[in-house]
Amino acid sequence: MKDKIIIDGFAIESLTPIKKSFKNKNKKFSAQGYYNNKKVKIYEVLDKKQGTLREFVSNHRKLSKYFPRLIAYDEKFIIEEWLEGNTLRELQPNWIKKIKYYFVLKRIIKLMWSIKYDKHVFDYIDHIYKRVGKTCNFDLSKIPIRINHNDLSLDNILITPDGFKIIDNEFLGNCRGWILNLRNSFLREKLKSNIYLSQEELNELWKIREEWSSIS
Repeated sequence: MKDKIIIDGFAIESLTPIKKSFKNKNKKFSAQGYYNNKKVKIYEVLDKKQGTLREFVSNHRKLSKYFPRLIAYDEKFIIEEWLEGNTLRELQPNWIKKIKYYFVLKRIIKLMWSIKYDKHVFDYIDHIYKRVGKTCNFDLSKIPIRINHNDLSLDNILITPDGFKIIDNEFLGNCRGWILNLRNSFLREKLKSNIYLSQEELNELWKIREEWSSIS
C-alpha cells in the first residue's frame, strides 16, 4: 500500500489503517491520513454516486451540521475531516441522556427522510441480500427512496465539542433502506407493517439484515 493517495487533486499522506487492515468489512479501502497537516478519513465508495450525495448533504443548511466536513471526492473515494470525540458506546450514557440522544437521532432521521434528492444512490437492501447469497423475492418498488445513513449504531454517533455528529458514512444512500432505519440504529424500534410492506416482509428484511451482520 502506498503512503500517499491523490483524490481530485488532493494529496492525502501518511496513510494508516483505521483498524487492522486497509480493507473494511465490505472489502473496501478505508484509512486515516493527513491533508495539509490535518487528519482526515478516506474511504472507498459502494456506489460511484455516493460522492455527489455526500456533497449534497455537506451543502445542506440543516443536515450538514450533523456530518463531518467533506474535503473531496471522486467516483471511487470520499475524503472527510477526522472528528475527535467519544462515541455513544464509549460514553455509555445513563438513561436520561439516552432519552435525549434518542430524540436528537430521531429528529435527524426524519430530517433526512424529508429532504428531496432525485437520484437513487446505493441499494442497501440489495447489498445485504447479495452479501448473504440470497435474492429478495417480494416487490420493493412501492417504497419511495429517501436519504438515509443505514447504520446509526452507538459506534457511529460521535459527541464532539461541536455537538452530535454522524460518522462512518460508507452506507450513506438515497434508497429504500430507510424502511429499516429505526430498527437498524441504537433506537432499536420494532418494525411495524405499513403501506409499503407487510409485517411478514419486514420481518424477512430484518432476518437478512441480522444474517448479514453475523458474517460481516
